[in-house]
Amino acid sequence: MHAAGSARTADSETGTAAHSGPTTPATPSTTAPVRGSRSRAHTADFVRVVLFTFVVVAHSVNAINGGPDEIRGANLVGTLCHLTRYGFVAVTLYVLVLSMQGREMSPVQFWRRRFGLVIGPYLAWTVIYAITDHVIIRDNPFPPAGEWVSGLAHDLLVGEGKYQLYFLLISMQIYLFFPLITWIFERGRNRPWLLLSGGAVIQIMMFVVYQYLPRPSGAAWDLAYQHLWKTLPMYALFVAMGVLAAQHQQAVDKWLREHMATVVLVAAGCAAFTVAGYLLATSPGNVPWKANTAWNPVSLPWLVGGFALLWLIGLVWDDRRAAGRPAAAKFVSQATLRAFGVFAVHPLILDILGRVGFLGGLFEWFPHSAIMRSLILIAVVLVSSLLLVDILLRLPFSKWLTARPRLPLLPKRREKKQDRAAVAETPTVEASTADERG
Repeated sequence: MHAAGSARTADSETGTAAHSGPTTPATPSTTAPVRGSRSRAHTADFVRVVLFTFVVVAHSVNAINGGPDEIRGANLVGTLCHLTRYGFVAVTLYVLVLSMQGREMSPVQFWRRRFGLVIGPYLAWTVIYAITDHVIIRDNPFPPAGEWVSGLAHDLLVGEGKYQLYFLLISMQIYLFFPLITWIFERGRNRPWLLLSGGAVIQIMMFVVYQYLPRPSGAAWDLAYQHLWKTLPMYALFVAMGVLAAQHQQAVDKWLREHMATVVLVAAGCAAFTVAGYLLATSPGNVPWKANTAWNPVSLPWLVGGFALLWLIGLVWDDRRAAGRPAAAKFVSQATLRAFGVFAVHPLILDILGRVGFLGGLFEWFPHSAIMRSLILIAVVLVSSLLLVDILLRLPFSKWLTARPRLPLLPKRREKKQDRAAVAETPTVEASTADERG
């Protein structure tokens, strides 16, 4: 969500081309040392680009739904797109584990490197939205200065500057606990199913607490309940999936290649189960809010099966790319460079489109076609976000806005080639971690 590749060991079996990249010391307990050159995790690149696209899809569809029937359909799309938040957790852990292989770095060194990359964009966009929400959104004037500052402090603390920024808090937790996570998984490396089962139990418990149990009473408990879903236990299974997939990379990739038909069929069954559960819990004009929550246990099969299917598709794409066949490798490389920027700016684009009347215009132009409205809005938001990100990438403070180094304003042809080479060769851990979020 998040160029977005990582360093990983060269492996002819996984079908990735080796690229040398800078190395720095890393956490001793993260993974065992690995010999050989490093290469980008192109599969992770592909998956992240798709996940970021789904983030835009979900928010765009939600912004353009109309009557009760359309809300039912829009919420179904949102239910399936909840895959993004869980998928990003798995991909982030996968990239981190691979990028730290063979490196020696103390936890403090690790935190200084990683937090420096995420805190800047988090602060910048929280402040930006604290201003633009009152400038752009109608009937939302600035409150008194003291109230505005208090609200900003609250948003910074709990990740509510805008509806997508909470995930940067989850990213910070991943970085904070990464040394502990890798320490646990290194000691359980030979018991992957036990670790995976433990993650599943924790996550299911969190789902049950939020979906079925009554909300706790008391100010302190209520405050914790409001924000506990932004903590790692809500994503425990996908933390385990990401770490284990990296630790057992060759075995996992080989199994997926050899069981493609099984993965596709199981993923289709998982999708059917989740969709059926949603449709049975809703009806035209009656869409309970719990039917499409991000922690509905009925959605868990799709969250797991859908991510496995997406990873398989990325793996097949990576195999084609490595074999020299057309695979849109340049497009994915450029998309990963801009992925976090799109994640950060697309709500701003939606707010602007609402203010200028474009959203209302879609209802006038296509009053009876929610699908057409949604497709047009998705395309406009994606294109507009990419154009804005291209501008931001060329500003002196690009790192604070796009989590990427500044690009030349008017690069020469030779510099363009060098830029493309840098994007292709720079591991995610060196370039940015901000695009490891959704």
